[in-house]
Amino acid sequence: MARRRERTKVLILARETVIAALIGMLLELEHYQPVYAEPDERPEDAIRRVQPPLIVMLDGEIDAATSDLFYARAAAAGASVVLFSEPLAADEIRAVARDRRLPCVVMPVDRATLGRVLDLVASG
Repeated sequence: MARRRERTKVLILARETVIAALIGMLLELEHYQPVYAEPDERPEDAIRRVQPPLIVMLDGEIDAATSDLFYARAAAAGASVVLFSEPLAADEIRAVARDRRLPCVVMPVDRATLGRVLDLVASG
């Protein structure tokens, strides 16, 4: 399992670099390869830049989380999306996830739970 995870890139799209870095540390502990958007890079451009198809950890509070165009471009690139949220916005973000049939995690999340969610997404 660890070897398969090491080949799976997870693009982290977060409002704040500190949040992205913390998620990245959890991903590394679970043997996933974290990848980050460049400064001022649009989420769609980051997905196009990072290949092969990947998993996107998407902050539910950035504009892309409610953009049909973003989800269409992610699907076209073969990327799966997992929403994440801080506790204060969790109910709203869970509703978005439910409507789009996406997994959602609320931060802080323990690494084992995050690993299980990503394993499910990676396995199809």
